[in-house]
Amino acid sequence: MGVEKTKKQVVDLLRSGAWDRLEAAARADPRLLGVLIWALFHPDEELAWRAVEGFGRAISALVETDEELCKDRMRRLYWALNDESGTSGRFVAPAIGEVVARSPAVFGENALIPMNALDEPFLQAGAAWAFGRIGGVRPDLVLEIAPRLCFLLQSPDPQVRGHAAWALGEMRAEEAADELNALAGDTAKISIFTNGSLREITVGELAVAAGEKLKNG
Repeated sequence: MGVEKTKKQVVDLLRSGAWDRLEAAARADPRLLGVLIWALFHPDEELAWRAVEGFGRAISALVETDEELCKDRMRRLYWALNDESGTSGRFVAPAIGEVVARSPAVFGENALIPMNALDEPFLQAGAAWAFGRIGGVRPDLVLEIAPRLCFLLQSPDPQVRGHAAWALGEMRAEEAADELNALAGDTAKISIFTNGSLREITVGELAVAAGEKLKNG
């Protein structure tokens, strides 16, 4: 199958959320991992977020049979987060987080790699999402990053505030309770990717929901 045809196949699978078919296609042709990395840089924001999930699912489907290939593709993402690479994109850190969340036994040791992205305003929301995604599965891997996420709750960018609030709730960071409560009245609207799609919600609603998670453990 030619590259352009493969790209079209992947885009169609991502748009339709045909995850079983995507995983089967990745098992049949591991080159799809490269196309999924390409899709992380797609200008369509929802498609790029779906590529985050798709990449995580594809790696999870392949890692038991070809761990070295999967680690090689992950190294591409680690490099893309390196300041010197010049290729860092908004969805690279989330893709790393998705993989770690789905395959912590193999990639858990790399859970903190997106940490440096928290220093870049353009990447902060995505990095926060990555830590929240991991934290929802294995909070022990990322809880030490909670103080830095608490700092992001003061960001002038509502996308950053909202994603940090969501992440702190996912990782059950109890020390964030007061600061999350202080954001309850924040009416700024943002888009966040959860349950397979982008949804619009206020920062305050995310902060309240995160606070409830802290109360309920």
